[in-house]
This record gives sequence, structure tokens and C-alpha cells, in this order.
Amino acid sequence: MGGQSYEVTEADLRLASHRVADFVFEALTQNKGIFATRIAYVTKQNNVYNLWIADADGENSQSALTSPSSIISPAWSPDGTHVAYVSFESRKPVVYTHEVSTGRRRLLANFRGSNSAPAWSPDGRSLAVTLTQDGESQIYLLDTVGNGQPRRLTKSSSIDTEPVFSPDGSSLYFVSDRDGSPQIYCMPIQTGIAERITFEGNYNISPTISADARWMAYVSRVNGSFKLYVLDFSTGKVNAITATLADEHPSFSPNGKQIIYATELDGRHALMTTTLDGATRAKLTGNSGDIREPSWGPFINIHKS
Repeated sequence: MGGQSYEVTEADLRLASHRVADFVFEALTQNKGIFATRIAYVTKQNNVYNLWIADADGENSQSALTSPSSIISPAWSPDGTHVAYVSFESRKPVVYTHEVSTGRRRLLANFRGSNSAPAWSPDGRSLAVTLTQDGESQIYLLDTVGNGQPRRLTKSSSIDTEPVFSPDGSSLYFVSDRDGSPQIYCMPIQTGIAERITFEGNYNISPTISADARWMAYVSRVNGSFKLYVLDFSTGKVNAITATLADEHPSFSPNGKQIIYATELDGRHALMTTTLDGATRAKLTGNSGDIREPSWGPFINIHKS
């Protein structure tokens, strides 16, 4: 069915093995494998927070940032070279970007009030962020180079937050309480007219969109429990795919076949992966402490011959 060979250093053997697995997976299923991709997540232990970069199976983790202050909302750039995140080290939420290969970080959003919920545009040139600089919690667009003032995208008197771009970059999904309770909306960036897309349940948050734009995963509060749901855009059908009670922060794999999320198991927060139908779930290995805020990175490349 084909073949590949890799010339790698000993340090890259694990990555090369994952790439071999990806080749076999694609040859057998005609879908790109995600074994060689990476994830980002946050741990809290003894009031110390760490932002970690790890292989997709949770192994080979490396600390990108250690802080006594909260770290939340890591988000991968489309090319996998940077992770944006929110830090509270300035005693308020501020957005940074972190260069994975060098560890260099850059302050991107420190405007008056709160700066939170960064989301990369598909071309990597912009970040959607939630700011309160004008008083309300609204969504703005920032140049990732950090030039110029943020451009306000949503204009409501409600709380608008948790933005995520559609795969083609033309629309923005976000959470708003403009109808009285947190629901998920979709807004074409060109028109600015938002349309509500979740109607089951009175508390729906944390949207994430698959790369093929067919699926949306999100968290819904049901009878006091937070569960992971998947919406099929083609049919409008919604399914609950987890049995746990404290799910949060879902993120699609780059091939759209799996979802990573955080949940509570045996009184501790851990990372889980699940297929879109919920039939196959697995707990990831990870560092000690409460593990939260997962983000699945994009496809990466390695030299092959």
C-alpha cells in the first residue's frame, strides 16, 4: 500500500514512530492520522500553574511556562509554531503568545479591563479576543503582530465571549447571554449579524468546530452537570457523548475524528479523548495535579525520504 523512510536523530525517534503510525492509519482509512500532533494543557499543583506542550497521547510533555498565577485558554496557531494563552500574573487576565521552538513569549493584549479567550484566525494573522475595555465583555480582532488598535466585532450590551473561527475564517462562533442565558451564536464577520445555533438546554458554552466544518462540540449544563455534546451541522442533530458530570474545554483533533476535553475523575481533573459518537473514550497520561484547558494542535511536518 506504500512505504516511507525517515532519517532522524535519536531525540526524534518517538516523533518518527508517530509519523509511521500516521502513514499506516491514512493508508488504511484514507484519513490523516493525528499520532504526530501535539496538545497543550494546563496543570495546577500546590498553587503552581504550568502550561505544557505534549504529544497527542499525553507523553513527552515539556513545560512552556511556570507561574504562581492562573494560566487559562491556551490556543494553537494554525501552523503550530505558537500558543496563545491568558495569564493572570498582572493581577488581571492578559493575553500572551508563546513561540514553541524558542520559548519566547510576547504580550499581545493588555488593554484596560479584562483580556481573555484568544482564538487564532485560520490564516494566523489575527486573534479574536474578549475585551472589556469599553465596559462590556465583547469580542475584538487583533493583529497578531500587535500593530494597531483592536477592532470590535460584536456590538451588544450582553456578555459575548469564547470566540472561535469557522475553518474558512468567514464566520465567528461565540457564546452570548443576549437571549437571557449562555448560548452559542454564529456571526459572519462581514455582516456582523449573529444567529443563535443552540436551542436545546439553557446553558451552552465552549464551542469548537471541526476542520471540515461539519461538527461543533460544546459543553451543556444538564440538571447541574456539565456534559460534552456534538452538533452535526448537516442534520441539526445533537448528541450527548459523555457520561461524566464536569466536562469542559473541548478541542477537536486536526482530522476532526476525535475530541480532547477536561473532566473530573475521582475528584481530580484529567484529560480525556473521545470519538464523535462517544463510543471510544480514553484517559490521557499527563503530569500530576489538576489537568485542564486542553487544546489540540494542528498537523506538523517531519523530513522524510
